[in-house]
Amino acid sequence: MEIRDETAGRDRSPRYSSPLRRQRAADTRGRIADAARELFAINGFTGTTVAGIASRAGVSVQTVYATFGTKGAIVGALTTRFEADADAAGWRAQIERSTDPVEIVTMFAQWTRALFSTSKATIAAVRDAAADPAIAELREVGDRHRRRALQGLIGRIAGYGALRAELTEQKAVDHAWMFTGIELYLAATDGCGWSDVDYEYWLSDVLQRQLLK
Repeated sequence: MEIRDETAGRDRSPRYSSPLRRQRAADTRGRIADAARELFAINGFTGTTVAGIASRAGVSVQTVYATFGTKGAIVGALTTRFEADADAAGWRAQIERSTDPVEIVTMFAQWTRALFSTSKATIAAVRDAAADPAIAELREVGDRHRRRALQGLIGRIAGYGALRAELTEQKAVDHAWMFTGIELYLAATDGCGWSDVDYEYWLSDVLQRQLLK
């Protein structure tokens, strides 16, 4: 009786993803992202080309497109590193340990300054690329994320009985959300020439006056 090999003709190559291959892909992605961030800081979003990013990263233009697709997608990837670059976990832990409303607001102002200052080039690129649908969506997601964080912060302050008497929690969140937007940071540092420390002190003072008894 003839015994047929049921696996004949099938691809018998191993079905696994090489850790080395994944590491190389991650390294390439990181080099491209870093190159783009550096060029955005020098030339802005519109003045930066994919060819320039490829050259600075030491890869081909095709590799940039294959890895990210568009400049807007690179900006989107950079925005996911905002909080990690500014040590969000460390700041969050410090703020959560405090029970003093003034200190909580002060540290939140410090955290906001750290977040914006460490990612200023990317933030400027996001602003310049506002017409890109993907970037517009990212900004909306970021705004919702910031509002949720502020709801938790204001809830804690309200729990200590420290909010101004005329403020509801929702109104207090609205005040904080408006004052901690990126537009005011850029207006202060780029428009007025303030240092990041000047901005931080101003923001801390404004938040305390607007929110606390």
